[in-house]
Amino acid sequence: MSTEKILRDQESKVVISIIGSVLVALSGLILFADKVFTFELINNYGFKKTSTFIWVFSQSLSPMLLLIASIFKPYKTSYLIPIYIYTIQIVWVFNPQIKFVDYFLQLYAIGAAFFYLLLSFIIFKISKMKFRREKEILETQKELKETVEILRNNFISSN
Repeated sequence: MSTEKILRDQESKVVISIIGSVLVALSGLILFADKVFTFELINNYGFKKTSTFIWVFSQSLSPMLLLIASIFKPYKTSYLIPIYIYTIQIVWVFNPQIKFVDYFLQLYAIGAAFFYLLLSFIIFKISKMKFRREKEILETQKELKETVEILRNNFISSN
């Protein structure tokens, strides 16, 4: 394979990951749609206000967008955006009067995002250690089989 083709393939993977990362970010940002759109619909599908309908709809659409984005293998750090925004949404569910600029709300959301980052890092490291250990075990088993085979052949040839 030529160097040029390898570079094109790598560039394609980067572009695809960037597209996935943008979709991940959008999955988080759409959760603020009810705050941005100020219009009123004629049919709110049973909800009292259009903003409530948009909020519930965006809550349903966001995970689907995340699943679609995961197909594009987005950069893992892009998941910090929806984690941050979902954390804010959780706080708002229990206390809708809190403003977005509230210091503790931001601190809580940033803390949750960093906790997610730390947790994913720990899981990645444990997974890597487990894989390395399994590989060592397989190599040891292979060496033992080879040693047993050599000993068996030597024992048979000496008798």
